[in-house]
Amino acid sequence: MNKTLMTMTLLLLMGIMPVGAADFASKRLQSIAMSLRLSGLDTLHSGTHHQYRYRGHQLCVRVNKNREIEHIGLLLFSQQYRNAATPMICDFLERNLLERNITALDEELKFQQRGEHVYFVKGTASTALTLDTINVSGISEDWIEFKTYRVTWSRNGKEVLRVTFDIDCQMLLGCNSIELEEHFIKRLKRYESHGYDIKKWEFPKHTNVYVAAGDTFLIKEMRNELFYERGKAGWHLTNDKEHVTKSLNNMLLSLEFEGNPQLELTLDKFGYVSETISLPYKNWLQMCLDDGCTPFFGIKERTDSHYKGTILMANPKCGYVHLLSVDIPIDTIKNYGNGKIYGRLYVYNPMHNLSKDYFKQ
Repeated sequence: MNKTLMTMTLLLLMGIMPVGAADFASKRLQSIAMSLRLSGLDTLHSGTHHQYRYRGHQLCVRVNKNREIEHIGLLLFSQQYRNAATPMICDFLERNLLERNITALDEELKFQQRGEHVYFVKGTASTALTLDTINVSGISEDWIEFKTYRVTWSRNGKEVLRVTFDIDCQMLLGCNSIELEEHFIKRLKRYESHGYDIKKWEFPKHTNVYVAAGDTFLIKEMRNELFYERGKAGWHLTNDKEHVTKSLNNMLLSLEFEGNPQLELTLDKFGYVSETISLPYKNWLQMCLDDGCTPFFGIKERTDSHYKGTILMANPKCGYVHLLSVDIPIDTIKNYGNGKIYGRLYVYNPMHNLSKDYFKQ
């Protein structure tokens, strides 16, 4: 038996086959898998898996439909709780509390953790090993706008663990800015549109126009109201060349808009490099909505040939904003939204870095 075969046989007997054959959504997840010596990850089908354990505690491993490992952590939240909470926060806590308990954590992960602002007000990281989704009777999540999260676990009415941490998207996602950019563009290229819930408005009975009131972001010009009108077939989003600004607003903010514009998107990335792709505009819009973002739009310039503006995809609970500068030829509006949109995108901008001064430049 040659040396390589002997090594592989020994690893099989120990149950620690190398994890290199598996694909990971981030380098951090790969480091966790290597530290834990998790075997068989490359054989897992898409979905959530609970067969792995660490120091007696059940782990949660999730595989996306592209067969990438997109989450590894302690199992701390039921699916019912996740459905009502912020998924990114659940993933972060499960992953981070696992990392802090790994005795063989590699040096890169230790270095990353030293720069993260996570504080234990009650209990320690090892307390998480005593928690599960059955014997913990209460979990509370408090969010201080743009700044901090506080998550508390209680058992039989008594608080056992309280963790506070900064709302920092790089820390929450476990990726640096370069990885976040690559991850975003890869997801966008793969994205497949799907069904969505249609907002039920109380339309007025005695008029043919209706403004679905929205909100503003930082300045009053960045808005997200929608404009409806009543036609022969009933109420629909305004989409005509007689009402350009209303149609433009609807086209950029709503999946229900009847037209299907195509987005020529240039992503500006770290290191003064860029990448350009073409895709349906609604794919970009829907993916951001799936991630929990709220869109806002403001017009910066208008001429006889085009409109220029900014779309902000704001995700305050995860601490980031995507900024998309758009140039829309007037012909796209005249063709009921069936045309080109040209955009330049900057992703995962920390929300606390964005101020009203941005719009004065």
